[in-house]
Amino acid sequence: MAGLPLKGALQDEQLDIIGNGGVITHEGKVVAVGPFDELAAAHPGIDTDLCKQPSVLLPGFVDCHTHICFDGTRSRDYAMRIAGKSYLDIARAGGGIWDSVTKTRAAKEQALAESLISRANRHFQEGVTTIEVKSGYGLDAYSEIKILRAIKYAAQHTQATLVATCLAAHIKPRDFEGTEAEYLQWALDELLPVLKEHDLAHRVDIFIEETAFSQSAARTYLKAAAAKVSRLRYTPISLQLVVAPWPWNAAHCLPITWKPVRIRKYRNWLLPKQ
Repeated sequence: MAGLPLKGALQDEQLDIIGNGGVITHEGKVVAVGPFDELAAAHPGIDTDLCKQPSVLLPGFVDCHTHICFDGTRSRDYAMRIAGKSYLDIARAGGGIWDSVTKTRAAKEQALAESLISRANRHFQEGVTTIEVKSGYGLDAYSEIKILRAIKYAAQHTQATLVATCLAAHIKPRDFEGTEAEYLQWALDELLPVLKEHDLAHRVDIFIEETAFSQSAARTYLKAAAAKVSRLRYTPISLQLVVAPWPWNAAHCLPITWKPVRIRKYRNWLLPKQ
């Protein structure tokens, strides 16, 4: 990977293939890559593990946005989409996120953990070695904590590295009696301190969309959450929200205009150059 750009497009011809290659690791970190014979000559006496069948060694993939701790299915949603309904139509009808919330709330913690382990293992078999896993299908204190406890348990029982994110700000739950601002304040005051105390999540996300939260509410929430967690994310439908302190990730950015792309100098975000 030496000499390759850290961001931007890569062409196939830029990726060199090392035939009969080798890798030297020390304390879990890669310290050298190159032709096996050259590495063996330069480092005599080190322990060697030979691959005796044709293999290709690639860096592990990172899936930085998943919702794989859940219960139930979205089969009803699929039928509605086939019938021509939009994502927003389905959400307004009680499908989508809220449908998954009701089913996940009813699930046992151990069942959530076991299904998550199975999904994480499937990812790992396909080369995904690090997986971000969101909560967000609980949307009350008991259920959000249950999901994050299941993620913590699963992380100890899979070879994949699981990174938990609290997405209590997925949508305002239908059974919450109050405004979106009051719900987010509840999450700040009642939920995030518990997660920090019990080491369940150090990342916070918020979903910005017509059926979720507004940009102004997200800005207020993330600024306050920054004092309680170490990593911020947000999931806007378009990259128009500017937050200070800066979030570490933004996802689901569908229409990206050139104006917000200029913020790339503040973070190594994978955004197109102007």
